[in-house]
Amino acid sequence: MAEYKILFVDEVQADIRRFQRYVHRKDIDNKFELVVETPENTLENFMNKISNENFDAIITDHKLHEENANISFDGIDLVREIQKEKIDFPCFVLTSFDDEAVINGDDVNIVYIKGLMDTDGENKAHATFLDKIENQIKHYRKRIEDSEEELLALSKKSNDKPLNADEEARLLELDTFIEKATNQPSSLPENLKSTKNLDELHQMIENTDKLLAELKELKNGD
Repeated sequence: MAEYKILFVDEVQADIRRFQRYVHRKDIDNKFELVVETPENTLENFMNKISNENFDAIITDHKLHEENANISFDGIDLVREIQKEKIDFPCFVLTSFDDEAVINGDDVNIVYIKGLMDTDGENKAHATFLDKIENQIKHYRKRIEDSEEELLALSKKSNDKPLNADEEARLLELDTFIEKATNQPSSLPENLKSTKNLDELHQMIENTDKLLAELKELKNGD
């Protein structure tokens, strides 16, 4: 059974076959299950299509609308949308237009030239593109594991004494990250989701807003 499930997104059949050949050639130990999808016309429709799939990494072409003008987004848009939902999720953009992808993208380290899939493209490289994908997946899984351990420690601590404001904020942050990263419902007890310190902070902000509004009305009345 494959260790990693990766998604490749492209609208050009020749490039899809090219990437499939590359994975077949380089994946000697059969670690990767490769799933291929062609983009929908809108980003929203495509995200709905893949959102419930538990991929470990996504590799996308940059110019997704190069041969289909009806596609309204490109690979950079797709990566941004994915990482909006899953912070730092392993994403990679393959392109023939590296300068443009680097300029338009938020992270230059995820942009790779399609030429790396050619036989000579990686002959002198110490790590293959698949090695880099695997490495990023491992880092992401380790982050999830560390977050789960930290969340458990904070949850146990809350059983003994109330958490301070920073700890409560961190607990909610960890819970949100894990829930989105794993596509699993939150395991955090309901009493910890509505934490005392955060509730008090929100109330203070609300009271401050009301006070500012009242002061503004008094000033306008003068």
